[in-house]
Amino acid sequence: MNSHSIAERINSNVNASVQYKTDLEQYSKPEYWVEANTFGDCEDYALRKRELLLESGFARKDLHLACCWCETGDYHCVLLCRTDKGWFVLDNRHPLPMIPKQCGYAWDKALDEVDGKWYALSF
Repeated sequence: MNSHSIAERINSNVNASVQYKTDLEQYSKPEYWVEANTFGDCEDYALRKRELLLESGFARKDLHLACCWCETGDYHCVLLCRTDKGWFVLDNRHPLPMIPKQCGYAWDKALDEVDGKWYALSF
């Protein structure tokens, strides 16, 4: 199975198995980053997808947590994933991996999984 198909399957499975719930609703905190299980918000979905992709053999250098503003003006977190078909966004708001430029997001920053530093994003 090619890496894009693996990413597509993991994105779909996590989106289907996790119910959106804010950190405030779950933990009584405005922000709390943890891998989603039954419930989670955007970064929790992204962390769970990252965990499953790493377990599937993806390299850390090919996975980046990314932050952006979506069309509603809300700040949002997704997972950027390099596959055999290029870079894609794995997002709890979309059932399929998306090409970053086609998401309609205003990109802010991404986390380099290798050195642990945030860097500015532009697509």
